[in-house]
Amino acid sequence: MASQRAGTQRSGAGRGAKKADGSDFRTVEPAPLILLKGGEDYLASRALDRVKRALRAEHPELEYTRLDASAAAPGELLTVASPSLFGEPRLILAEDLSAMNDTFLADALAYLEEDTADVTLVMRHSGGNRGKKLMDLLAKRAVVVDCAGVKNDNDKLDFVRREFRAAGREIHADGARALVAAAGSTLSDLGGACQQLMRDINGDITEEHVDRYHGGRVEATAFKVADAAFEGRQDVATRLYRHAIATGVSPIAVTAALARKARHIAALVDHRGSPAALAATLGAPPWQLQQVAETARRWQPQRAAEAIEAVARADAEAKGASRTPDYAVERAITAIASAVGR
Repeated sequence: MASQRAGTQRSGAGRGAKKADGSDFRTVEPAPLILLKGGEDYLASRALDRVKRALRAEHPELEYTRLDASAAAPGELLTVASPSLFGEPRLILAEDLSAMNDTFLADALAYLEEDTADVTLVMRHSGGNRGKKLMDLLAKRAVVVDCAGVKNDNDKLDFVRREFRAAGREIHADGARALVAAAGSTLSDLGGACQQLMRDINGDITEEHVDRYHGGRVEATAFKVADAAFEGRQDVATRLYRHAIATGVSPIAVTAALARKARHIAALVDHRGSPAALAATLGAPPWQLQQVAETARRWQPQRAAEAIEAVARADAEAKGASRTPDYAVERAITAIASAVGR
């Protein structure tokens, strides 16, 4: 039984316990002590839901308590962890350890020396040095789940591939890149998009599937405008931009996409070294630069510099320097498209 297993694992949780193995948010299993470490709320939520489902599947009577570590009262943690009248298993989530008060810190350190069976204590620490002594102990005694946020598109691509792999599904490389472009603003959006595609589509996921479901998203629309503008397709870029504005896309979202495209093209125009080194310098995935390389061949260094200046002006105007931000961005799109190949 899980309760017996929890008790057995807890018996080693006191002083001198061996370090528990780390775990991924997709595979974490119930354990007496679990640390969700990192600032990405979506990953922490997924891990907690998995633990909660596993416990409730075996113990429908599971008691679940949420505890705010930043406002905990003296003895509160030990009270909620103490045996209940009918001995139901308990799941406790201690939130906001990054701002824990001294009361919680003292109680948590005392709890680690207890031999409390039938309790799963999940602690959430989003980052920082608060409670270092407690964190050092948890690193040795708890199952640590990495909930660090992703840093770049490469990390997001890896997240997408792992989501599909964990479900026994496959997404094509171009489909994964399209999904990151369309729904990659947050991991929550990206994870939800992955789940939707797997629910609604049988077999491998392709770029066409992604475009059908997410082609109208803000990020995808803005990047399509930028692609058309820097490829010299002025009519298409203008039409896409006007449609984007009409459907609620902010001009600032478009200038952000234009700026990224402009930086990549300017970097590629005169680059003669390793593409991988350039990608690392720009903080961009190599595949993204490969997509831009063909477009960059049609640009001259001076024109690329002027495009960056045009985007910077449009961005300032979109953020308040102009009374007509929509037109200011459209003017920049026209200037960029007109400069291709000149």
